Amino acid sequence: MTAVTMAYAALFIASAVTDVVDLRIPNIFVVALVLLFVLVCAVEPPKSIFWMHVAPAAVVFALAAGLFFFDKFGGGDVKLLTTAVLWVGLSSLGVFFISLAVYGLIAHLVFAVFRTQVVAALAWTGSHLGRAIPVPASLQTGKSIPYGVVIAAAALMAGPGVTGGIK
Repeated sequence: MTAVTMAYAALFIASAVTDVVDLRIPNIFVVALVLLFVLVCAVEPPKSIFWMHVAPAAVVFALAAGLFFFDKFGGGDVKLLTTAVLWVGLSSLGVFFISLAVYGLIAHLVFAVFRTQVVAALAWTGSHLGRAIPVPASLQTGKSIPYGVVIAAAALMAGPGVTGGIK
């Protein structure tokens, strides 16, 4: 596992964790991912960076921004999704979108359908440990699904070192 792959994974995992806990994705993680992409491209430029990486990311940004405009998607999710597509590129976009759909279904089940059961399990576990376990913002009633987790999982599935990445 290269340092780039480890940094890529760490930044996406950190984005997912902060989204679950606080329902926000810090800009610093997205900026770091973009800067890492630029650094990798400077060291080893892909064959066609514009058509294979930048153009798909721009299209996804436009579509995701439309969802944000209609209040169906968070701003951090738009930025993280765009950055993930920038990294994944056109060659692994199919794997990425299939992973996005599968992990999205799982997230919907955990955070929407079984939310109360997960909160009850945290309370039960806390009572047996002798201390309360704080309930993440994403599991509180009426909160949205932390889609950053879904994006991060799909990016880890399709990104560098797995099936795709910069080519």
